[in-house]
Amino acid sequence: MFRIQTTPQAELTGKAAELFAMFPPQLGVPEPLLLLAGSPGLLAVKAAAVEYSRSHPDLGFEMLAAIRHLAAKQLSAPACVDFNAKLLRAAGLDDAEIATLPEAGGAFTEAERALLGFVLRALRQPGSVTDADIAEQRGHGWKDATILDALAHAADMQVPALLMRALKR
Repeated sequence: MFRIQTTPQAELTGKAAELFAMFPPQLGVPEPLLLLAGSPGLLAVKAAAVEYSRSHPDLGFEMLAAIRHLAAKQLSAPACVDFNAKLLRAAGLDDAEIATLPEAGGAFTEAERALLGFVLRALRQPGSVTDADIAEQRGHGWKDATILDALAHAADMQVPALLMRALKR
């Protein structure tokens, strides 16, 4: 499956085992996490990032999955697109809503759609972000830390996309 050796899921211990255990069997563990099992240190960093995201005060499960889904589409990372689409379906979105992100009408609030659109545009054209864009997000009630967290969550998708392209057979 990968060009490097990874630790089988059954042999993981501690935080790594806890990270993998959080994924229900019907969804499975995302392939990029399986790949990170080749480096205990990187897997520990990812586990900490996942824990931070899971407890985010402003960005819920659906919003984070939507951010990752949009980022994965932008980065041409099919495994991540598919996995996050599964998460969005599990959260109650239908295929039409997923296909029309970030505009998906009923699935997200106006403020959430605005933040999703901002994140997607910032990923596509980071140099195009202006002070007015940030002010617009603030106008939707987003704190600066949340704007940063949302964009960082999307930008973090670049690492697994690159690793999968380089190391997946």
